[in-house]
Amino acid sequence: MTDLTIRRLPDELHALLRQRAEANHRSVNRETIALIEHALKAEADVRPRLSAADVLAKARRFAKLPVLDARPVHEWVQYDADGLPKS
Repeated sequence: MTDLTIRRLPDELHALLRQRAEANHRSVNRETIALIEHALKAEADVRPRLSAADVLAKARRFAKLPVLDARPVHEWVQYDADGLPKS
């Protein structure tokens, strides 16, 4: 295990961290580790955002796909009296 030192931690942040640690029955150190783990795992679960160049490349690729049904949507999706699509 590696040691980590946090310098110049604002007093109000330390107080919040201490309160959270007490509420979770942990030491301040263990609470800090739990928060870092949670943040890093949550970040890893998020799909990466596409760059503008990636979006344009996908749009160009999709634009080259054949049009299989050129009718407007309102012609091929019929709705019932409740405004729901008919089966």
